[in-house]
Amino acid sequence: MADLAINKTHLILVNAVVKKGDKILASQRSWEETHEPGKWTIPGGKVERTTKETWGVIEKTLAAEVLEETGVKIKKDVILLLNNTFIRSTGQHVVALVFLCYWMSGEAKPLDDTIDVRWIRKDEINKLKFAPNVKKYIKSGFDFKLEK
Repeated sequence: MADLAINKTHLILVNAVVKKGDKILASQRSWEETHEPGKWTIPGGKVERTTKETWGVIEKTLAAEVLEETGVKIKKDVILLLNNTFIRSTGQHVVALVFLCYWMSGEAKPLDDTIDVRWIRKDEINKLKFAPNVKKYIKSGFDFKLEK
């Protein structure tokens, strides 16, 4: 029998630090969420299993999750800011890929799995109760400088 590595692999999670001017988009998780319900976070979600070979699956998942959760469309060019592993409150092992994204269009509003959204400035980070690691993700988005 083949070893499918079910208990040896990580779930892949993509997160978007969406920047619009001097603000970053924050979203509040639904109270029905199994992981960190009601906490503030950034848009994102799991990379779902595909039925065929798929190119750009990370970028497609990122754009789809931001749109589904907040109604915001992001530009196609994204930058990997951070990556880390963690164990969810459900016991699931996760690889988180955090991308800096730029707003393209749409008015932010709470949609799937989200009960509130806000564009926040750097000085507002400590006013919201974020899920673990999220403050670091957001601060990295504010501090990012493109090397020339």
